[in-house]
Amino acid sequence: MKKAYLSLTAVALCAGAHDHVHAEGMTPKVSLFGTVNAQLENVQTSGSATSAQDKPSRLRVSNVSSDLGVKASIELNDKMTGLFQYVTGVSVDNANANTNSGMWANAKDVFVGVRFTDVATIKLGRLTGAARWNSGTPDFSPSGAGPQDNQAALSGISGQSAAAPLFNVRMDNAVGIETASFKGLSARLYYGANEGKSNAEVSSGTKLDDASYSAGLQYVWGPVDTRVSYEVRTDKGTLNNTTGNHTRDTDMRLGVRYTLPTGTTLALGYDRMTLSDFSATGAAKSELHKTGWAMGAKQAFGPHVMYGGLGKAGDLSCKLANAANCDGKDTGMRQWVVAYNYNFNADMLFEAYFSQLANQARAKYDYDSGGLSPGTGATLRAIGVGLRYAF
Repeated sequence: MKKAYLSLTAVALCAGAHDHVHAEGMTPKVSLFGTVNAQLENVQTSGSATSAQDKPSRLRVSNVSSDLGVKASIELNDKMTGLFQYVTGVSVDNANANTNSGMWANAKDVFVGVRFTDVATIKLGRLTGAARWNSGTPDFSPSGAGPQDNQAALSGISGQSAAAPLFNVRMDNAVGIETASFKGLSARLYYGANEGKSNAEVSSGTKLDDASYSAGLQYVWGPVDTRVSYEVRTDKGTLNNTTGNHTRDTDMRLGVRYTLPTGTTLALGYDRMTLSDFSATGAAKSELHKTGWAMGAKQAFGPHVMYGGLGKAGDLSCKLANAANCDGKDTGMRQWVVAYNYNFNADMLFEAYFSQLANQARAKYDYDSGGLSPGTGATLRAIGVGLRYAF
């Protein structure tokens, strides 16, 4: 992405710090960057178990992960560089009741850190964990978002948990270490602080300790890019939407990309997710397991780019706290997407796509981004065109 570099003298912030760093002979590099991505879409759901939950065909204008950010770096010595980054989502429509919120949406990756040359970077702030980083491996949509991405089979769990899984959500209150590449191998480690930890037992009878742990490995060798991630989020209450329960959510993902001599890129992603509630009682679920995969392919012909994706999630398996049978039949889904991009230049592109997600009778998967809040068993369809400008 092309960056608009600003000299520090053009930024009327921290004038005292500006004088100090110049006195020391160090000049910060400040970069302003962003994306504006909007689409006109026709969306609908049909075939829900409860027909009143179906949504008739309608048009919408959608914001697709638009954002605005500023980042800076400054050499501290010959082996250390100071870093910071602010990124916020930007709303280009009034979805999600944004009418009263103005232009700004949620914070994205926001951090301060230090890079140790050829060793690692340490960050503190709101960070993309390893599971979210790996989720995009089989997805070739320009912003990695919208109904045109094919990540639903990796990020969802069929609507069978009381709250949505958090593995595609950024980690708050986090510390991250991202290593440099050593002969193609690199690693990333993240810790989400347990700021909600309780000193005594809460009403559920367990102590709350809401830390998160996330790890990823990447190995790049010629045309092959292989990634594996493992993430644990504790005491989030995801399975039964509880507060303070002793819960544990885990996710393991594998992603692979391979670029052929023709320039065609093929990709595959696999996900194994488990949600556990060790304090569940009676007919509440104590465990829920899901496996899903997604594959994609992309080919460019000059400024023209074609890509497609296919995703599938199988039936869930689960356990109840009272040891009764837990029926996971007909809880899977299939998704496919085909899309076309035209690159006017390095900054701006036109995009068009068609996407369909078909739930089985007891499943309630939604698009990973730009969801339609479907009824159980629904089939989702979306077709759209849009423009994306990045600077």
